[in-house]
Amino acid sequence: MAEYRPSSPSGDAGLSHNAAEPQRPPRFPAFNGLRAIAAMLVLGVHTAFVSGVTTRDGFGVYTARLEIGVSVFFLISGFLLYRPFVSAHLAGVTKPQTGAFWVRRLLRIVPAYWVALFLITTVFHLSTMGPGGWSAYVDHYFFLQIYFWSQWTHGITQAWSLCVEMTFYLFIPLYAMAIGWRREARSANQRLIVELIGLALMIGLSFAWRWYWLGRISPTAQTARLAATFWFPAFLDLFAFGMFLAVLSAWTHQHHSEPTWVTRAWVPWVSWGLAGIFLYSVGHLGISLLPVYTQGFSDITKQSLYGLFALFLLLPAVFGPQNKGFIRGFLRSWPVASLGAISYAIYLWHQAMIQELLQRQHLTLFAIPFWPFFFAVVGLSAAIAAVSYFVVERPALHLKNSLSWWRQRSSIGLINTSADPHDPSA
Repeated sequence: MAEYRPSSPSGDAGLSHNAAEPQRPPRFPAFNGLRAIAAMLVLGVHTAFVSGVTTRDGFGVYTARLEIGVSVFFLISGFLLYRPFVSAHLAGVTKPQTGAFWVRRLLRIVPAYWVALFLITTVFHLSTMGPGGWSAYVDHYFFLQIYFWSQWTHGITQAWSLCVEMTFYLFIPLYAMAIGWRREARSANQRLIVELIGLALMIGLSFAWRWYWLGRISPTAQTARLAATFWFPAFLDLFAFGMFLAVLSAWTHQHHSEPTWVTRAWVPWVSWGLAGIFLYSVGHLGISLLPVYTQGFSDITKQSLYGLFALFLLLPAVFGPQNKGFIRGFLRSWPVASLGAISYAIYLWHQAMIQELLQRQHLTLFAIPFWPFFFAVVGLSAAIAAVSYFVVERPALHLKNSLSWWRQRSSIGLINTSADPHDPSA
């Protein structure tokens, strides 16, 4: 990609003269395909359990672990959202605006979620709010339900991950500010070292958090303590894996140092093969097949394997020629990319569609043919998701153009639409 040399480079006053020359950011066209895979994995774990495949079939040890798709979403967020910040830090120039970042995240996540929550709970009654009256509405509409055990099985149950994501959105600009403190006194190599140390600390904090709370869970007092294992600090390692890819991507791009071996045709196959090994391995940890169970220390290993699966799943979409190879072509293909474009609403609506099918078709729980049921849920969810995307999500994102302070141009063009884990233009 051609180097970008602005006529009047802007940056922080007094920055080191050896900062990397800023360049136009690359695009990552395969990420919509990754979103599609993540959404289908999550949809798969729920349909497999409801149909009975997970508990009656030998493949249940694998279908129960299709929740791994949430980890893929977390790594996608870590990579795409942190990359503009780390690019600015390593290049020694002005970072993206914090306020603009937060507004874009709110416009991307909140409208579609609020519409889905209102329709599912209030209009169609496919789910209910938890106990507590108006406080239950506050909890669910403002992404607080994971902090109150009585709300966990109400509202849009899978939205627990959105609560984690919203905390990450608040965290990431503040983290970037802290990691870039006194950067003008550091060389480019020193900035890279600081980035890697920061990620190592995030991973260590995640392990310490989970180890502490898992050690306090008991059969008689587990609810609140188990909930703590689903709070943002527990997933710092997964976000850090995605941020690690962002650091490597930004560094190699700015220094033209991407290894030649990543261009080889066999790299995506080996990478996805390793991802498959990690998925196979996590299926044999002896963890309960039920969606809710008392966690133990083996769940620390489970999450590490989830992170490695997602890491190697993402790798071909980050490095190497994005217009070559079967795997990258599959991720960029129109059907897969289109499914990825509406994956956020699929994630929001698929549980409600499962409930709708159970009620309308009078299906017997745990005795349902899996594949017809799976594709029916996919079809219904995709249809509603398409409406959500064109009627709610895209118009909401266009609101950013009415904010005058949003239009300020990035000093080096480090922000582009691919820095959005749900942006269909990526």
